[in-house]
Amino acid sequence: MPGFFAEIVVRGGLIVSGDAAATARNIMASENLWRLGFAADLIAGAAYVAVTLLLYELLKPVNKVLSLFAAFFSLVGIAIGGLAGLAHLAPLLILGGASYLHAFDAAQLQALAYLAIRLHVQGYLIALVFFGFYEVLLGYLIFNSAFLPRTLGLLVGIAGLAFLVNSFAVFLAPAVGAALSNAMLILDAIGEFSLMLWLIVKGVDGPKWAQRAHPTSVS
Repeated sequence: MPGFFAEIVVRGGLIVSGDAAATARNIMASENLWRLGFAADLIAGAAYVAVTLLLYELLKPVNKVLSLFAAFFSLVGIAIGGLAGLAHLAPLLILGGASYLHAFDAAQLQALAYLAIRLHVQGYLIALVFFGFYEVLLGYLIFNSAFLPRTLGLLVGIAGLAFLVNSFAVFLAPAVGAALSNAMLILDAIGEFSLMLWLIVKGVDGPKWAQRAHPTSVS
């Protein structure tokens, strides 16, 4: 949820597409909200580290190597997302009126701030590539787990493919990526929320998980 707040409420509410001056005014008029968005991204990243470790432990009995490999992809994505967060914070530094920036006029500073925001988008898309591979592997592990529904594995795998298609489409053919973006993000949301709701409401089949985790001790 913190990530959705940062993306939809903060960046979605303050960034004016293609208008550096209006975006700069919005950010400086709502500086605390912009900083809160940065903090929300950090909280979301920290929470995802915990989720990654929990899912690793849950799915390790299916295939320890693949589960570890999946967790690695997730942690790399989290690290890249954290670095991309610096670009979210950059507009406040650029527009903050520091003396070393007096060499630039107002329009140039606004353009630099907007460039930082665009770089944040690119960094976020790079992170999504790693999250995409993570979800594809996660979907495979869930599909073969026996203690979670195979349909859930398919949805999570499709979510990962949607992330990959979205990012590479934007990188390789920006116009196509822009056209596909909303549909791909919806597919990902379906997979992620399905997994989250299932684990919260239904959980896993305990006996079957125990059988995979400790096959010699279960008769």
